[in-house]
Amino acid sequence: MSTLIIPCVGRKIENGIPQYLMRHPNGKLLIERSIEGVYQKDYERILIVLLKEDALKYNATEVIKSEIKDYPVEVLLLDEMTSGPAETVYRAINQASVTGAVVVKDADNYLKLDVTPTSNFVAGLDLNTWERDVHNLRNKSFLILNEQKNLLDIIEKQVRSDVICLGLYGFKRAEDFLKAYEHLNDASYPIAKLYVSHIISYLIGRYGKVFHYIEAKEYENWGSDRLWKDMQRDYTLYFIDVDHVLSADGQLSDSNKEKLALLQRRGASFIGYTVHDEGYKNTALQVLMDAGLKFIKIVYGCPYSISKEIIDSEESLTNKVIEL
Repeated sequence: MSTLIIPCVGRKIENGIPQYLMRHPNGKLLIERSIEGVYQKDYERILIVLLKEDALKYNATEVIKSEIKDYPVEVLLLDEMTSGPAETVYRAINQASVTGAVVVKDADNYLKLDVTPTSNFVAGLDLNTWERDVHNLRNKSFLILNEQKNLLDIIEKQVRSDVICLGLYGFKRAEDFLKAYEHLNDASYPIAKLYVSHIISYLIGRYGKVFHYIEAKEYENWGSDRLWKDMQRDYTLYFIDVDHVLSADGQLSDSNKEKLALLQRRGASFIGYTVHDEGYKNTALQVLMDAGLKFIKIVYGCPYSISKEIIDSEESLTNKVIEL
């Protein structure tokens, strides 16, 4: 039996609600986006761990169950805030009577793996090969690997290698996690706040447990205001003036193709517009599709106008009328 546990107890409040109830640019709840990149069919249970306070104040349980239909989600409520992520997982395992393999995942990111983990593992990212910038490295855990790509250690919030942990951890046996937590949650260990990384480091050092390193192929993080804004920028909806992006004979230059493709790979969406008729629209759309570009649609018969504005609320509409 394999269980995925997603702790949401140490949540952030954004726009008056817990961050995990906010929506990704693709329209899904952030908590569902967090699940979808790592979901495996052998997960018999997915435990989303919430504070009971959230369930009452934000109707969190009902929102999650009504929105997430594709995964075997269960909501587990804790009566009070825990001391840290490791305690949250420990209490979830005990309260839900979890046995067998356990996978723990942070709620504030998305990542995708090419392989299906079957044993002890940690997912990470090699900063030398990852093409994007990774911010706030001092808040990351760093992985020390041997030549076989197995963990020698995991260091919390200290820059010790070029490989960062992405907050996805696998344990072959739930009992190993419980045992390690109970040993570390002792006055003789000077650790004020236990992270899952502390559990793994202890299991490696004390019992010689082998944890395999798995490289993530896709990664998004919305754990801070800056990262949230960066993600919103990546998923920008662009309105493309087709008449000027295509050449006079209706072709797309290699330079423009590469630029649009880069934006698309990062998550951008496109809506095109043209002053010409429907026939031109269809021809232009075919040129863009042949280039591998996905336009939501192209609107034809639009006027040439230097001034273009977006009205996205009643307030912005009112302000525009006042300006006139």
